[in-house]
Amino acid sequence: MRDRIDSRPITILKIGGSLLTETDGFGEAVAEVRAHVDRGHDVVAVVSAMNGTTDRLWAAAHELAERPDAKLLSSLLATGEDAAAALFGIALRQAPTIEAAVLSALELGLVTEGPDLDATPVAIDANRIRQLLRTRGVVVAPGFVGRSAAGDPTILGRGGSDLTALFLAAELDAVDCRLLKDVGGLFTSDPKRDAAVDASRSARRYERATWDEVMRIGGGVVQPKAVRFAKRHGTGFQISPFGSVGTSVGRGPNELHGAEA
Repeated sequence: MRDRIDSRPITILKIGGSLLTETDGFGEAVAEVRAHVDRGHDVVAVVSAMNGTTDRLWAAAHELAERPDAKLLSSLLATGEDAAAALFGIALRQAPTIEAAVLSALELGLVTEGPDLDATPVAIDANRIRQLLRTRGVVVAPGFVGRSAAGDPTILGRGGSDLTALFLAAELDAVDCRLLKDVGGLFTSDPKRDAAVDASRSARRYERATWDEVMRIGGGVVQPKAVRFAKRHGTGFQISPFGSVGTSVGRGPNELHGAEA
């Protein structure tokens, strides 16, 4: 374990659940963290539940009750993120020189307000996370989940791990925030759908896009509430798969790969 007084640039990596199927994808996620550590950055890895976990838990709860108690449902769904964070911590600790601190939803201490199932983050102990980064260099945190001011479990709505990552980027003054997904970035249309409908059609990738353009394109690539938060706070971010630049999102201008949008 290291003990550094100096602070290093912070990168936030949101690792989407679609990239993690059972234990597949963890090796690539570890390599992504390692790449940023090797370039001199501390890393906060915000982890989503593994692919399909949230849907399975949601369905199980609704088989038992038409309208499950919101606090109990939030607590249930949070177990998916906690499990993924713990597994990622196990994977990271196999990597030489990485001693990641792994936080549970409760330990993260993300304070929220609003509806239990669609809450908004409002506070976190940023100094505590910075201290963990000074001693460990890497912190793994569950996305999507938080706690009300009264201490009750909450979730941030569908796609809420995007919001967790962007909130932490703003609170920690991160120099880089990457939303890692199973897509190559933001496209003018859905590449998979285009290929299925007409092989001659080709969606074009944005090199850069404004927050408004991301919301206009839609398609569920990034949680709209998270994009609105980023715009309000002037937080830029990237949408990309592992090991790629993808699309840079911020003030713009919009720019397609190879041409102006």
